[in-house]
Amino acid sequence: MTELDPKAWEDTYSGRERIRMVVETLDEPATVSDIAESANVAWGTADSELTNLQTKKKVKEHTTDGKTKYGPNPVQILVEEILDLISENTRAELESTLITYKSQIESLQDEYDVKTQSELRDEFVRDDRSTEQLREIRDVVSTWETLEAEISLTKHALQLYEDVSRLSDSTDDNHPVTA
Repeated sequence: MTELDPKAWEDTYSGRERIRMVVETLDEPATVSDIAESANVAWGTADSELTNLQTKKKVKEHTTDGKTKYGPNPVQILVEEILDLISENTRAELESTLITYKSQIESLQDEYDVKTQSELRDEFVRDDRSTEQLREIRDVVSTWETLEAEISLTKHALQLYEDVSRLSDSTDDNHPVTA
């Protein structure tokens, strides 16, 4: 969890806002007490806001070592990332981005003479690899994984682009839809 100046944080954000910010930055689920401490709020405030966020499906409850912990809801994060891509890019920009990512993977395939990440990972077990070569392979695998994740998000955004755009443009008097 991120350490912030408590006084500046308290002056700028409400306790509930701080709780939401802490949850959004969690690398792994945390207990109510840990979240309350990080947000510099009372346990009851954290518990109440986490229940509220869970109702809105913004957080997911986990049980680890017999303790209840909370973390960001991965489905909600995925949906928000897709909506952000759609709202921040035109269809043509998303298509260009997809081409760029695919091209980068093809370059890695050519450079390392492999077709898949798995084939590249197999290079780790070769006895003739130096430490530096192993680090390079690890970094390339990490880059490849990131590119594949971005490709997946971009494809989802393209698949939903027209529907989300259409719904964003249509509004009813009580419930405007925004991407």
